[in-house]
Amino acid sequence: MARNTKQQNTAVVARRPEERYLPLSQVIDRLFQESFLPQSMLDGFGPRFGSDGTNLWETGDRYIVQLAMPGVNPGSISCRIEQNVLICTGESALQPPKDATPIWEALGGNVEHRIELPTEVDPGKAEATYEHGVLTVTVPKAAHVRAHSIKVTAK
Repeated sequence: MARNTKQQNTAVVARRPEERYLPLSQVIDRLFQESFLPQSMLDGFGPRFGSDGTNLWETGDRYIVQLAMPGVNPGSISCRIEQNVLICTGESALQPPKDATPIWEALGGNVEHRIELPTEVDPGKAEATYEHGVLTVTVPKAAHVRAHSIKVTAK
């Protein structure tokens, strides 16, 4: 892993000879591997509040979702709606260079976005386009949740 380091003042730490110190990176890895949170603590986080590379727009009669999916093979993209959750997946068109060892990877592999839509929608009328690495999905709201105007007549 590439690192940017800067030398700063260091302090001498006294320790017993039998004690062994672990690198901070190993301690953090172990913390994440052995920690858990109950699902109830995670409610309200995730797709409902968006994530990097995700936009959710609302008009009077539809939702427009924009998903950043750079480097994804357009033929591999699929979208579906299950219980008001928009699920879009795709496979990367990027291949690692021959005989290269990854130092870090931010692009590549399978991509999946899950977006919880705020109200009921009509999935049969949804449309999707992919252009310049951005997938745009337009999903109409269900008729019974749309705002309706009421004509007022004077007597």
